[in-house]
Amino acid sequence: MTELHAGLELFRDQLRDAVARDVARQPRRRAVRGLIPVAGMAGAAALVLTLSSGAPAPIAEGAIMRHVAAALTSPPASILHERALVTMGSATSPFELWVESDPPHAYRVIKWGHEGTGTGGTSTDPAAELRALVSSGQAHVDATTTYDGVPAYKLTVEGAQDRFLNGTAYVAQSSYYPLEIDTPSGGGERIVYQAYEYLPATPANLQLLK
Repeated sequence: MTELHAGLELFRDQLRDAVARDVARQPRRRAVRGLIPVAGMAGAAALVLTLSSGAPAPIAEGAIMRHVAAALTSPPASILHERALVTMGSATSPFELWVESDPPHAYRVIKWGHEGTGTGGTSTDPAAELRALVSSGQAHVDATTTYDGVPAYKLTVEGAQDRFLNGTAYVAQSSYYPLEIDTPSGGGERIVYQAYEYLPATPANLQLLK
């Protein structure tokens, strides 16, 4: 028996003797009242033990998908900004996109060394395509994992008409923003996000669209 166990037994015996002496000296009603906090402390200890040892309940897949769809939907009066590295085969190129959430949906995109601007939105936003696939039910949660030290969900995408969107995607558990999108078609494409954010549509930020 260790010293810790012996000390606990001594404390238990001392506490029991003290309670017995108090009961002998005091009226029964007061003694019972004095014992209630001890029982309450024991119950609280049991509750803490239960909460500490229990694992958190997993979030339902449907709830995760709703969070992903909401996170990838631009709020009003904002500018979506994405910055990533796109790899196809052995070639890697920076990708950057700014697109206005409100009409006329002006955008500016840099991809494979080319830069373009326009209005009406752009079809070169892989995160928007991922949102559409999530909303249509063509994606599901494959695993809970860690991506480069960030707690993440791994999504599997199947059935997309655009073959470059079938594959896997990683989204952050905290924000549900995309971290990486991998597609095997056409030799494989890998999009590693360096930034995904919504900027307020201030006059200064609107200049980023030009």
